[in-house]
Amino acid sequence: MTSPPPTPSSLPLTCSSAFRFKHIVSVTEWIEDYRPGELHPVNLGDRFKNGRYRVLRKLGYGAHSAVCRGGRYVVLKILTADLTVSDSETSILKAIAQSELSHPGRQHVMTMKEHFKHTGTNGEHGCLVFEPMGQSVTNVLQHLPKPLRPKTGFPQRCPIWMAKSILRQALLGLDFLHQIRIAHGDLQEGNLLFSARDLSAVGEEALSPTLLPMEEEVRCRFRTYELVERVDGKTDLWAPKFLFLSQPLTEPEFANLDQDFVIKVSDMGSAFFLDDPPEDLRTPITLRSPERFVGSVPTISDDIWAFGCLVFKSITGGAIPMVHMMGNREDTEDRYLLNLFGILGPVPLDLLSKWPRSDRYFNAEGEHLRNHVGELPEGSNLSELQSLPNLEGLFDREKPAELSDEDARQAKRILRWVFQYDISKRPSASELLEDPWFSDAVARTNGSSSS
Repeated sequence: MTSPPPTPSSLPLTCSSAFRFKHIVSVTEWIEDYRPGELHPVNLGDRFKNGRYRVLRKLGYGAHSAVCRGGRYVVLKILTADLTVSDSETSILKAIAQSELSHPGRQHVMTMKEHFKHTGTNGEHGCLVFEPMGQSVTNVLQHLPKPLRPKTGFPQRCPIWMAKSILRQALLGLDFLHQIRIAHGDLQEGNLLFSARDLSAVGEEALSPTLLPMEEEVRCRFRTYELVERVDGKTDLWAPKFLFLSQPLTEPEFANLDQDFVIKVSDMGSAFFLDDPPEDLRTPITLRSPERFVGSVPTISDDIWAFGCLVFKSITGGAIPMVHMMGNREDTEDRYLLNLFGILGPVPLDLLSKWPRSDRYFNAEGEHLRNHVGELPEGSNLSELQSLPNLEGLFDREKPAELSDEDARQAKRILRWVFQYDISKRPSASELLEDPWFSDAVARTNGSSSS
């Protein structure tokens, strides 16, 4: 009889010789994170909260579809045992759920139904319960149904009526958060979810993945799970028997893409209370406001800037500006800022004075000297450096051909209103909602779907 394996360390692994498991090729969470202080092992059929919730399907890393007593379907998010990162998210979710503010944006924010603790082999885990939702805007744009696909072949765009409805609903959710003094901190298409259809009409069988024997599973083109095996051949007590691949509710029978679709702002992992801001945000570089690069304290203005990026992306399918991740972090940030400054126009001296590397590219009077990051290529001179179009020119270059002149004019006006260096001049979510262009989205969604 072999001896049981030792309890794995809760400290981060520093070398591959300490790995417990055989390599897993499929895209899943890292199997070595199933250890004390980290992930809780979940198998299909597992029950939580004294049997109230039963796991049916893995939706994503740490998120599972579950059915509770009475036949109601929910999403169960299981946090790591080390709650130093997740405590703030739970506090934010509690504040949202407990808010008594009557606001139309409440229905456009994912709300936690309940939370509880679950003790497992890797420690005590916080468990958050949410309503089921469909796929993200990102996923929908990648797999648009044929009637909604753009005529000119842009895979990341949807019809303008749909884009405006998504934007308006995101604004409503954002305004609700701001009214209760919470900033989202990571507004992007991946964190905007479509509502799901009534899952009670679908049934457990459709929600539960089909599990084939392992010998058949390995021959499948689209696998649903991987067998978890220790290098030493022993049975592991801290990891699941199988590692299931994520299966979000992307099937047509789950997601509601009808004209009355509902969008909700999700993922409060980067959200913060306005009176307790973090030092910085984890926002992707192409969604970051200029002040994020000069050490300013995060505010709701960062959400407004990210919303402007969302407007540009929803209509054109691209980022503003695109930036190639080349060189070190400083070079990438400099390249992004220089492109952004070229698109938006003259940079205020007070902003340049806070940028530690501004003297590489601007003189003391704020005159732009060079765009090139790093050493100039041999034989180059400053006059040869290519300039970017301004904001309006970039939009006109990237906009879809079927976009009406009026929608293009209004979109450019909104973008210029949002993309201001002075955060005091940027509109609030409430002010944006009052703009006729977003008010028009209500009528266009309920009525005609023409571009």
